[in-house]
Amino acid sequence: MNTQIFDDLFNFLRVSFLLFHSIVFYYLIFWRKIIEPNFNKRVVGYFFIIIFLHTILNSIILFKNFTGGYYLYLIAANIAVIAAILFYAYKTIINLKLYYLLLAIIFVILFIFKQDKTLIFLGLFLIGISYFHIWYKEEFSQYKPSRVIPSLIKKGALLPFIFFGLYIICLSCYIVSQSLFLNIFATFLVFLSLSFRTRSLYEERFKAYVLYIFMFVLIFSILICLSGKYIEDMKDMDAYHKKLNMQRISLEVKNKIAFYSDLVKFEASSEELKKRIKKGQEELNKYLSYLNQIFDTDLVWFIDKNGNIIACSTEYRKEMINQNVSFRKYFKDSIQGKLSIFIARGIYTKRDDIRISYPVYDRGNIIGVLVLQFDISKNFKKEIDIENAFMMHSSGGILIGKQELKNRMLFSVSPEELKKVYEEKIFGNDRLLPAGFKKIDNDIFEDFKGRRWQIVKYEITNDWWLASFLNLSLYEKFKGISYIVLIIFAFISHSFAIRSLDRLRNIFLNLAEEVEEKRTAFDSVDTGFIYTDSSGNIKYMNKEARRLLDVSDDSFGKQLNELLTFKEHNGSEYKILQIKEKEVPVIYTENPILVKGIKFGDVITIKDATEIIQRQELSKRLERMDILTKISAGIVHDFSNYLMVLTGNLSLLKELEKSEDKKENIEIMLEVTKIMNTIIEQMKDLSPDFILKKEKLNVEDIVKSSTEFVLNGTAIEFTIESEPSILPVYADAAQLYRVFQNIIMNSRQAMEDKGNIKIKIQNYINDGELEDLKKGNYVCLTITDSGPGIPKEYIDKIFDPFFTMKKEGKGLGLSIVKNVIEKSGGKIEVESISEIGTTFRIYIPASDKI
Repeated sequence: MNTQIFDDLFNFLRVSFLLFHSIVFYYLIFWRKIIEPNFNKRVVGYFFIIIFLHTILNSIILFKNFTGGYYLYLIAANIAVIAAILFYAYKTIINLKLYYLLLAIIFVILFIFKQDKTLIFLGLFLIGISYFHIWYKEEFSQYKPSRVIPSLIKKGALLPFIFFGLYIICLSCYIVSQSLFLNIFATFLVFLSLSFRTRSLYEERFKAYVLYIFMFVLIFSILICLSGKYIEDMKDMDAYHKKLNMQRISLEVKNKIAFYSDLVKFEASSEELKKRIKKGQEELNKYLSYLNQIFDTDLVWFIDKNGNIIACSTEYRKEMINQNVSFRKYFKDSIQGKLSIFIARGIYTKRDDIRISYPVYDRGNIIGVLVLQFDISKNFKKEIDIENAFMMHSSGGILIGKQELKNRMLFSVSPEELKKVYEEKIFGNDRLLPAGFKKIDNDIFEDFKGRRWQIVKYEITNDWWLASFLNLSLYEKFKGISYIVLIIFAFISHSFAIRSLDRLRNIFLNLAEEVEEKRTAFDSVDTGFIYTDSSGNIKYMNKEARRLLDVSDDSFGKQLNELLTFKEHNGSEYKILQIKEKEVPVIYTENPILVKGIKFGDVITIKDATEIIQRQELSKRLERMDILTKISAGIVHDFSNYLMVLTGNLSLLKELEKSEDKKENIEIMLEVTKIMNTIIEQMKDLSPDFILKKEKLNVEDIVKSSTEFVLNGTAIEFTIESEPSILPVYADAAQLYRVFQNIIMNSRQAMEDKGNIKIKIQNYINDGELEDLKKGNYVCLTITDSGPGIPKEYIDKIFDPFFTMKKEGKGLGLSIVKNVIEKSGGKIEVESISEIGTTFRIYIPASDKI
C-alpha cells in the first residue's frame, strides 16, 4: 500500500472531523436558543461559518487532483474569506483589532500576480496565530475575551482554541511541503480540538463519543483502503491489458527486425556483394537496387570504412551518395564489428524507419558497412490511431504518433542527453518541441489542464519503446465519487451520533421540531392564515398573511380588526382589503374553532385575488379579440365584393355621363371607395388567414427610409444608432415598411410634430431569456419618443383592434403592427412613462450570418 492512500485517508478524516465540528456548532445554535432566550447565536454563528469554511478548505485539499490548476487559487480564495470573517468577528464582538489578519488577504492578492506557495503559507499561518492571540489575551491580559462571550471562551474551553490554531499552522506547512507527517499531525490536532469541544458540551456522554469516533475511524479507514485498493487494481489491470496490446502491435516489427538482421548478416558475408564492391560504384548501385527489390526494403546502401556512402539503391541515390555518416550511431557500432539496429527519422527521406547495419569483411578486415532500411510508420499507422500509441525514445522524444505528439519531448532532459540526441540525428533535422506535460512521478505525467496520465510502454529495441497514455483522471474520478459517498455517510453518521449524545434533546427537540414543521408548512402556502383567540386577539400569522397585511411578528397580540379593514364595493365575490394607501382584492373566509359548542377562537384565511382577476380579464380580452377577428374577416370578405361592384359601376357611370358636374360628383365617390378599400386592406392584415411573403431584408434601410418619409416636413429630430454588422432579418418588406411607418406616425402625432425620436438597432441572441420567443438570432429595434406617454390604464389595450386615443383614429394601426410582427415570428413590447415618453421594443427573426 503506497503513501498516497495514507495521505488521502488522513485528508478524508480531517474533513470528517471538521464536519463533525460544524454539526456540533449547528446543533449548539439550534438547541441553545430554545432553552436560553438570551443566548447570543450570532457569536456561535461566526464560529460555525469559520469551521464550515475550514471544512471546505480541507475538501479542496482532498479533491486537489480534480481541481487541476485551480487548486491553489481555490485555497487562496478560501483563506481570504476566513481572514475577512475572523477580522470582522474579532473586531466587532471581542473588540480585538487584529489588523495582521488583513495581511492574509494582501498575501492572497499578491498570489494572483505571483503564484508562490509561500504566500499561501503566510496567509494561513497568520490565521493560526490569531487563535493564540485570543489565548494570550485570556491568560495574560487584563481584558478577558471570556467576559464578552463566556459561553465559548472560558477556563477549560481554551484548549480547543490552541489545538485549532496548531492545526492551521500544520496545515499551512502541509500545503507547501505535502509531507505525510504534517498531514497526520494536522488531522490529530483537529481531533484533539473536536474532542475537547465535545467534552465541554457532552461531559457525561464523553465515553460514548470516544467509542463512536474510534468505530468511525476504524470503519471508514477500512472502507477508504478497500476502495483505494480496488481502484488501484482496476488501474493496474487496465495498464496490463494496454501493455499486452502494445506487445501485440510491436510483435510484427520485432519479427521483421529479426528477419532483416539475419538477412543483412547473410548478405554482408556473401561473395557476390564483395565482388560487386570491387567492380566499382555503378555495379554496386545496380546490385543494391536488386537487393532492395527482392528484400522488399525501402532503401539499401553501402558505407566505406571512412563513413562515406559510396553506393545506394535507386531512391534518394542522388542525395545520399558521398554523404558522410561517420557520426551516426549505427555506423559507429557496425564499424566495430557489431550488428546495429537503429530507429530514426531519415535526414533525406523524412521517413520514420529502422536501419539494420552489419560490417562487410574481406580477408578478415572490415571494408565497409551494409545498411538495410525499412519504413515502420506505415506498419503502425492504423494501430496507433486505434490504441492512441506512439514510439518513444528513452530521452522522452516521440518519433511516431498522433500529429499533436509527433516531434515533441514529453519531459525535460539534461542538456548532455539532448545534445546527444541532436548529434546522432535520431530525429533527422526536425526540432523537438515541448509536449506540455509535466513529469510528477515515474511514468506519471500531468497535462496543462491538470489531468494525470501514465505512460504504459513495451520495449521494441534498446532505448526505444512503443507506448500509450493511460488516463488516470477516470480512476481519480472513481476515487472522488467514493470519497463523496463516504462524506455523505459520515455526515449522516455524525448527525445521528450528535443527536443521540445531546442530553437536552429528549426535553426540547420533539416539541421544537413539531412547531417548526407546522410553521414551515403554513409559511410555504400562498394563502394567508390568521389564528385568533376567543377575544379576537391574534395568536399566529403565517408568512403570506404578514406579507398581505404588511406587518411584522410584533403584531401578534393585537386585535384582528386593527389590521383588517375592508372597503365597501358592489361585488360579492371578492373583498377589497385596505392596506395603508393600497387596495388589494382578496378571497376571505372566517371559520370558528369550536370544541363541544364552545368557541375558542377563529381561523381566518385571506388569499390575494389580484392574479386571478388579471387572468380572468386576460381570458375575456383574448376571447373578445378572437370574436372581433372572426367577425372582421367575414365583413371584409363581403364588403370587398360589394365595393368591387360599386367601384366598377361608378367607373362605368363616369364614362357614360356627359355632364361635367355629375362627373365631378362621381369622381368624389370613387375617391371615397379608394379610402374604403384602404381600410379593408388594413382589416385584412388582422385576418387569421393573412400570409406574409418572407425574404432576407436589411432592416437598417427600411427603418431609415420609413422614418424620413413619415417625419418629412416636421420639426421632429431623430437619431438612428446601429451596432456594426447587423444581421439580415426574415420578413415581408411591404409589411415591415407599414410597421415602422405606423409606429413613427403614432409618435409624430403624439408629439404634435415636434420633439425627438431615438432608434437603436442591435443584434440579439435569445437563449431562453425571453420565454415567449423561440431560441435563436433576432434583430432588436428600440424606438423611443419624447411624447406625453400612454396613460397607465391604457397601456394593456393599445394593441386591441379598434382601440384608439385619437379623435379621428380608427384603432387599427398598432393592431396590424402586432399582427405582422407576431406572424413574422417576432415580438413587440411597449413601455411608457407619463410626460417622459414611450418606447417600443421589436424583436424580428434574423439570419445566422451576414
